[in-house]
Amino acid sequence: MQTYVLSIGGKAVLAFRAGDDEGARAIAHSSSMQSDLRTLTDLDGKPLWDGKAEIQVLEASAAHDAEWKRSRDQAIRDGEIDLNAGHNPDDWEVYFLQVHRTPKGRRSRRARE
Repeated sequence: MQTYVLSIGGKAVLAFRAGDDEGARAIAHSSSMQSDLRTLTDLDGKPLWDGKAEIQVLEASAAHDAEWKRSRDQAIRDGEIDLNAGHNPDDWEVYFLQVHRTPKGRRSRRARE
């Protein structure tokens, strides 16, 4: 698995893991990911994605990969990723922007389509 960064408007929005470039693009362009990006808002109330801007999928820099790993490891320690319950730690997503939590809540693990 490799860490990728989803970028919108030149801003790194989130880091996630995928097996290869094609898999990363499929995750980034999935209906569930795009729904999350339209639903989650930044602290100014703007959606992370307007539904029109290009979504870029890039290989993560060393710094972004390290941040993803730190967040994943903390989530395991905190029980947000429960390895005993079969949670896959590679399904963890890290948002780089502060987001306003919606009633739907924060999705830290994604469902594969």
